[in-house]
Amino acid sequence: MVGVAQLVELLVVVQAVGGSSPLAHPYVWDTLVDYQKLLNTPHVPEDAGEHAEAFARMLARIPDGWGRWISCNRGWYELLVELDEQLSALFPSYIIHQVKEKFGGLRVYWESGEAIHDPNDPEPPTPGREGDEEEWEAWKERHAAWDERLDAYLKTPEGKARDADLKRRVELADKLVNAAEARAAVTCEICGKPGQMHRTRGAWYKTLCQECAQRKDYIPASE
Repeated sequence: MVGVAQLVELLVVVQAVGGSSPLAHPYVWDTLVDYQKLLNTPHVPEDAGEHAEAFARMLARIPDGWGRWISCNRGWYELLVELDEQLSALFPSYIIHQVKEKFGGLRVYWESGEAIHDPNDPEPPTPGREGDEEEWEAWKERHAAWDERLDAYLKTPEGKARDADLKRRVELADKLVNAAEARAAVTCEICGKPGQMHRTRGAWYKTLCQECAQRKDYIPASE
């Protein structure tokens, strides 16, 4: 049985050289690992250093089933921790879906974790996995009625104000995420020094400084 840590290490190595991900092969899950355990175990990077505690908090924001790891190198760690602090100030319970390098750039997928509803009229809970058809049909009727009351609440002065405040904070958070991604685009993913987009001759892209690019045998993307 291959351990979670070993498979994650294999995944990182294979992706780093542009190969096919082990995640694409059902055989891996059927015979080597517990799939859900792999996804739901927090994978704080071994080189997180002074950022380990902050990364642990970030990974705890990722829901079950999404995969609790940060898929980029150390050069971007500091800006990710700063972004987390900024988003936490706007949305204490915000949710992370993915943080990763993609096509040489940083991608942060998130949501606010907040929804507006009448504080005196909570959303009806679902019957759960054990609910039968009759219970689910009754729930649908209750939920439809609740939706109508929610629409009415959102038209009240209180509802309008809360909805506007949520939209304002989401807009600000989106700007912060975009700013972090733009900052990563000029920051070496490996060492954190100023960098630019580079590529391998096989068209594998990374944002790197000149020194790291030479060491990794990358060339400027413009060439």
